[in-house]
Amino acid sequence: MKRKFTHSGFLKKSLFTTLALFSQILVADGYHNINGFFGERATGMGGAFTAISDDPSGAFYNPAGLAYAYDNSISLSASNYGITKKTYENVIGPGQNYGRNSQNYIPNFFGVVRDMEKGGKAAFSIVNPINDTFQRNDQIQAPIYYPDIATLRNYNREAYNLIHVGFSYAKPINSKFSWGASLYYTSDTASVTYTQLVQNRDKTYLSNTYNENRKTTSLLPVLGIMFTPNEKWSFGASLRRNIVMGGNRLINTFDTGSSASTSDSITFVEGTHNALSGIKGNTVYKGPTPTGRTPENYELRTGVAFFPNKRLMAAFDFIYTSGFTASTNNTEVTIGSTSTLVGLTDNQNLELKRYATKNFAMGIEYYLTDFLSLRLGFFTNNANTKPLTWANSALAAANKSLGSAETIYNQNGLAINYKLPSLRDDPRNEYINTRGITVGFSFSTAKASIGLNLVKERGYGVSQLDTTRPLQSMIYDSTALYIVVSSRNN
Repeated sequence: MKRKFTHSGFLKKSLFTTLALFSQILVADGYHNINGFFGERATGMGGAFTAISDDPSGAFYNPAGLAYAYDNSISLSASNYGITKKTYENVIGPGQNYGRNSQNYIPNFFGVVRDMEKGGKAAFSIVNPINDTFQRNDQIQAPIYYPDIATLRNYNREAYNLIHVGFSYAKPINSKFSWGASLYYTSDTASVTYTQLVQNRDKTYLSNTYNENRKTTSLLPVLGIMFTPNEKWSFGASLRRNIVMGGNRLINTFDTGSSASTSDSITFVEGTHNALSGIKGNTVYKGPTPTGRTPENYELRTGVAFFPNKRLMAAFDFIYTSGFTASTNNTEVTIGSTSTLVGLTDNQNLELKRYATKNFAMGIEYYLTDFLSLRLGFFTNNANTKPLTWANSALAAANKSLGSAETIYNQNGLAINYKLPSLRDDPRNEYINTRGITVGFSFSTAKASIGLNLVKERGYGVSQLDTTRPLQSMIYDSTALYIVVSSRNN
């Protein structure tokens, strides 16, 4: 069974690693830009809050709206229970699907707004978009697409956490305009551990253990402006960008098999954000340096809100998130006792590559009584990955079956291969656009409120977990329940 080590430490030429590829990006959901909602009203209206933002969650959506917030208000998402399911269809064989389920139970937002002198408002908020864990132990018998394999066992554990902590300030410019700014310190961590055992039909086996950890720190500034020409209309806009300050990463993998009586069939590779190297059989290997960074893209939100009467409000947001491209040295060098192999390709970092997305959110809020309100919302969450088509994936798989690299030099013990960028294994191997609805109820008084919000998100798309085969269909399904409590003094 031919195996090849790539820059992220995964062996990609067989089912031995197909089910491990979920971990390759080392983020909880790196395929979409919208990860959760924050605050009582914003959650209930599907995130359509840029032109409102008049409670503590406005620090995240549009800090300019804080200028119109209640004095000394506090908001806490006391409980956020979410379940996310991904189903990869026919990955192992016809009717042999693979499911990936995760759940979390966390407070995802805390915010405080205080009245300042000269009409300004100050705020402090903690935003926790991602706190996700995944653990699964499974055994797969006789995968149809891989007839040489009798049994595959996987033992996976993953943990992801993303948290923003920061301060905000907002102030009216005049009776119609206000501005605001937030500055968040961001901590983004990820940890992956797995072990895989493959028993072949000829009684041989393969074994792989893999560990990876990443921690990235960054700043997230958010600038906002609000325009309220009259009592019935409001317009808002905010701009943010993730600015990475530093990151570290540690990877190690050990691969062996039943023929490992010598070191010929043993692979041990270890790396950090500074270098990656190891042994592959009787050769010394040096690969591309893993990154400890995350994408530094922009997000622009624009919104409009309409207040036809004192009971009804409608809002619409447009969210544009830019793409991101980073370069790295992807050269691989393998040195043996009598020869050296150099592998060349382009310098694009596929792990950090992001495609621009355009999403929208819309929502309404209606007061059934003076104390009870109903909120409804709809939102899109489009993929930030390269669009995948069956024809292109089948063509690439056919080309790889003939060889993924072309030898451009081979003399005097030195061989140089070049891999076409189109034949590189892309770790971002899912493309799925999702749609979601939100429903929320709130009971409020002059001093406090409590809200219950339900968020349902679903989508159909494609994935390519095994790059030697064409695309597989996949289903994304997520359900989250938010309980939010707030208090205010007016």
